[in-house]
Amino acid sequence: MDERLPRIAAKLAIVRGLPGRARSMGEETHRFRLGPPLPASRIADFEREHGIRLPESYRGFLTTIGHAGTGPHHGLMPLDDWDHLVLGRIPPGHLAAPFPLSPTGPPDPHWHEVPGDDDAEPYPGVITLTSSGCSLYTALVVSGPARGRVVNVCVELRPPQFCHDTDFLAWYERWLDESLDGMDTSGFDLSLPHDQPALVSVLRDAPDPRRRCAAAWTLGRYPTPVPAVRSALRAAAVADPAAEVREAAVIALGRRPDPADEDALVQALSDAHAGTRAAALRALSRRGTAWGTATPAAGAPAGSGRSASAGRRP
Repeated sequence: MDERLPRIAAKLAIVRGLPGRARSMGEETHRFRLGPPLPASRIADFEREHGIRLPESYRGFLTTIGHAGTGPHHGLMPLDDWDHLVLGRIPPGHLAAPFPLSPTGPPDPHWHEVPGDDDAEPYPGVITLTSSGCSLYTALVVSGPARGRVVNVCVELRPPQFCHDTDFLAWYERWLDESLDGMDTSGFDLSLPHDQPALVSVLRDAPDPRRRCAAAWTLGRYPTPVPAVRSALRAAAVADPAAEVREAAVIALGRRPDPADEDALVQALSDAHAGTRAAALRALSRRGTAWGTATPAAGAPAGSGRSASAGRRP
């Protein structure tokens, strides 16, 4: 048995009634109740029907802990409801067909196109795990090079995004841990699975701006960040070479405005990137309505309008 399974079961036993835990946006759907485990024979029938074998971590969860209920967003879907990402009729061999993307491969703007088949289903080889509303789903890859990984999908055909977790159990346990820690549940799927000191190191030193951006986003979700977190976010907000990282750092600072962040946020009002300027304006506006009338428009060129310092309250 995977050693994580009894640990997850113990956490599930306490998360529902724990004071101070995070309130999941979809918990009114699952109410922190999980259905009973599925018999191994039921899993085997499903696998035989679709010509696949479920990834071991998910298989172990279903047969040992339970199914359908407690989980991220609106909760885990029943195994029989796996097909929410099938846009038409289920093609033969759909789950056995490899999912076309890999978490280590470069972004592919044509990921959903199948040469010679305009009606091909864009999401082969995945089963739906959860829904976060509208056209947003989280799925588990069951076939192809990314087998076992969890991926976020928007059925409006934006490119899917892989979660940073290594498999289903890592993804599920991270959600449990973050719920127990009282973390903001928004942005769970984009976050990195590290503690605060490790995330600070990623934000400062990772060569890949996507990882630095994810680190900033994750750090902003902690209800009580350690002191090094805010100083690292302030530095990234004004000095990171990647615009998306600066914007993510400003958003993280703005979630819980602190007087010590103000100088960095004021500097961000003059950032060359419009998204960073807009995020800084929103963050500063939370400190008082004077910012809404005294700062330049978020989409205007840096340096236009009145200076930021003119609107600062004493």
